[in-house]
Amino acid sequence: MPKRALAVALVLLLAYPAAGRAATGGVVFQISTTTAGTWKVAVRNVRNLEAAGTRGRDIEMVVLGPAIRILLRSSPVARNLAALHASGVVIEACKTSVRRAGLKTGAILPFVRYIRSGIAEVVRRQREGWAYVRP
Repeated sequence: MPKRALAVALVLLLAYPAAGRAATGGVVFQISTTTAGTWKVAVRNVRNLEAAGTRGRDIEMVVLGPAIRILLRSSPVARNLAALHASGVVIEACKTSVRRAGLKTGAILPFVRYIRSGIAEVVRRQREGWAYVRP
């Protein structure tokens, strides 16, 4: 099988839950950019989901790559993230991205949960049947 076809098959396999496994109804956001517009859209999307009845605890924001800097205590969106967290939204930082950015864990907002791999978390949630959003 050609490499490209194998890669497509692997992505499809990982993106959908196994047969017989019920979807959980959660939504996972992958945020990998520091662009202010992207963050505004992401926050607005989460608020719209909550207004439509999705509970905060069923929403995860997985932050990885260059976007990890947006989780700093000095971030311009720190208040928005704190409000999302207060509503139950889980905000997660990729440990690999934190390390690569040379950041100390104390520099990150205190309510952020650390995960080993951001992309692995996104794939895991998709396999569990969570909807995937990348604003």
